[in-house]
Amino acid sequence: MTQLLMIDSTKSIALKDENVSAVLMYGSFTKNEADKYSDIEFYIFLKNKENFSGEKWVSQIYPTALYFTNEYGSEVAIFENLIRGEFHFLTVNEINVIKSWEGFVSFSDFREMNIVDKEGLLTKALNQIKIKSPERITGENILFLGQSLLNVLMITHNLLKRQEYAHAHQSLSNVQKYLLWLIRITTKQTNHWESPTKSLEKDIENGWYSEFRLTTSDLDKENLKIAFEKSLHLSKKLFDQLNIPTDLKRLLNRIG
Repeated sequence: MTQLLMIDSTKSIALKDENVSAVLMYGSFTKNEADKYSDIEFYIFLKNKENFSGEKWVSQIYPTALYFTNEYGSEVAIFENLIRGEFHFLTVNEINVIKSWEGFVSFSDFREMNIVDKEGLLTKALNQIKIKSPERITGENILFLGQSLLNVLMITHNLLKRQEYAHAHQSLSNVQKYLLWLIRITTKQTNHWESPTKSLEKDIENGWYSEFRLTTSDLDKENLKIAFEKSLHLSKKLFDQLNIPTDLKRLLNRIG
């Protein structure tokens, strides 16, 4: 696989570069889920960032066709071979940012993530992580998701009434996100939590997938209304199965 060669190249370049202290890889290649369409993704910890060029460093891996910083602060490369990469260049003094992710993200196998660690600082930071996979199926989380779903349903409802169909279409995608998280809790398929649509076709049963599919729509106003009604129906089913508090069910019925 081309990406594996590029990962090896990244590791080799980092090992030879005296300015690089450690490299943390994340994403599909650390989870045994990667294929020929997968990105390569790294945190690279530097001893000195002064006058450092991420673009110049990344171009050593493979020639880039596009390089820019996206809205999330990631440096993104689209290589000439059409492989996509994400890079975060931080100073080694910032390596403890990894610990701030604990309880929010699911970590892969640390051995797969830790590809360069010259001073042992990355290993030390990773070893301080106690919660590798947060518990998603909790009453507190279910309540929060139920409240959040009601919020975006109300927004979508008002946009449809206002006949802002393009805006309603965008808002409906937020409805779908919360529906998927509740479906994943209901079916105990909480892997891929951070990106709930990822591998959805494999993760959930056909019945749930078919019901979720009905909540999607194009920009046709009648189809949007139908998708919203289906979203309300699926919300009520999930609220019943997850024992969402009665006051939230009552509010959901009022929206519907």
